[in-house]
Order: sequence, then structure tokens, then C-alpha cells
Amino acid sequence: MIEFQNLKLEDKKIIDEYFQQGQYQNSECTFTNLFIWRDCYAVQWTVVDGLLVIKPGQSDESWILPPYGDYAQHDVQGVILQMREYFAQQGKPLMLRAVTEELRAMLEQSCPGMFEFEEERDLEDYLYNGADLRELKGRKYHSKRNHLSNFHKNYPDHVYEPLTADMREEVWEYINLWCKQKECSGKFSDGLICEKKAIREALDFFEELDYVGAVIRIQGQIEAFTMGEMLNDNTVVIHVEKANGLVNGLYGAINQEFLLHAWPDVQFVNREEDTGDEGLRKAKLSYQPVQLVKKYKGVFKNA
Repeated sequence: MIEFQNLKLEDKKIIDEYFQQGQYQNSECTFTNLFIWRDCYAVQWTVVDGLLVIKPGQSDESWILPPYGDYAQHDVQGVILQMREYFAQQGKPLMLRAVTEELRAMLEQSCPGMFEFEEERDLEDYLYNGADLRELKGRKYHSKRNHLSNFHKNYPDHVYEPLTADMREEVWEYINLWCKQKECSGKFSDGLICEKKAIREALDFFEELDYVGAVIRIQGQIEAFTMGEMLNDNTVVIHVEKANGLVNGLYGAINQEFLLHAWPDVQFVNREEDTGDEGLRKAKLSYQPVQLVKKYKGVFKNA
């Protein structure tokens, strides 16, 4: 019988081992991401015949992430059929989400004809060349350089600082101010409220998780905050980036300075998805991604 368990901090080692095996490119594949969002999405997990299965639970539409692990060494089709039966017992179809092109190809090989796949553009991660974001060279970044130049001219005394444990409550005060600016309100499941909760979790478990963070101060006050970690051997994923929108060029500054200080040699930067937000999509595209990490929804065919 398949039994899922709620994600806990002590699960980190086993989750990390599965993600490190595959060197996955999608932003879902870090323990930090799963852990800090675990309450909003009721994240649960289990291992079925040697493959890791992750299931968010806070949704009328139940689904799982694609099984993670060594497909060559395990019975992928057997795991899929067990998951199909698990959902059938609940009167629901088996659905996979955040299936990358690589995993789609592996699933189609292991489970031929079992799934109908549909691309989900809103969930696709933006992947950038690290050197591009650090250096902003060339005509395509002309406007970005101008914004940064104006920022440095107007705020020559701004200070970049790596996040330390004793700064956590000060960062939390800033996040509360940021949330007030954004008029965060409503149900716990609402996006901004969930994001605020996720940041609180990240700050509370700063020493136990693998991410690093940084702030920019202006006149002594925190006005921008970011955090990220290595997703695989050549890619950093940026989990959070917040800045005072009233300070022109500040988002560009925290973006560039974090990479210059914390990730001076990383090859690629994953800045996660845009969730279908048009403003966020425009901003992410303006930084000229080298690739969108495509993701698909896979629905099990009953016939």
C-alpha cells in the first residue's frame, strides 16, 4: 500500500540524494523549494519501488511530480501503474505536472502510449547565461545598464551584505513592509500570502537549509532581499527576489550584485517561472533567457 508522509526537515538527506542523482534543471528539484512551500501546498512524499514521488495535497485537482530517480535501474511503468491505482481508489485520474522534456522522453520510453502530454507555459522556468546577467554586455542589455547606472548615481552609498543568521528578523521586518506595499491580504492560499509564509520558513531554517541570501541597504535600511542555491552542478536557482519598487534600478542591482558576489562563476541561472503574470513575464523576458525549461502536464490515458 502506498502511504505518503508530510515533508519534514529530517527528510532533507533522502530528498537531496534523489535530486542530485538526476541533475535536474527544473526549479522544483531542491529540498528548499519543497520545504518552504510545504504548508501552502501540503507537500507530501513517498518512495515507490526505488523512485521518489512527490504529491502536493492542497488542491481539488490532485497530481504528482514525475517520479525521480534512476529510470534505468527501476520499474518506472510499475510505479506509474501503482500511482494510477492509488488515484483511482480516490476516484481521480493520475496526473503528472512539471514534467520536463527530458523526463517526458524518459516516461514515453518507459510507459509508451500511457500519457497525453500538454505544455504548461506558465510553469516554465527561465534559464539565463550566468555571465550575461553578471556583465550585462552588448546592445540587448543597453537599457539594463542605463537603469543600473542611474541607480548607482542616485544611491552611491548603497551597501550589499550577505545574509547572516542575526539579520533574519530585520529581513522579516522588511518583508512585512514589502507585503504592505503589495497589499498582501486574503486567504492563506493566496499567492502573496503564501510567498510571505515561504520566506518566513526560509528565514527560520536559514542554518538548516542550503541557500544563501543577501540584502541591499540604502541609508542603513534594507530595501532589497534575495536568496538562491545551487540547483545542479552548473546552475543556481533564485528562490526569492524582493526590492522596493519605488527605488529605480534596485531590482537590477540586487539581481546583478547577488550573482557577482555569491555566484561569480556559475554557468547558468534559473529564475523560476512567471505563473502567467504578464508583468513578471515581460520582466523575465527582458533579461534575454537562453532557454525556457519547458514543462508538461501528463494525464494518464484510460483507454
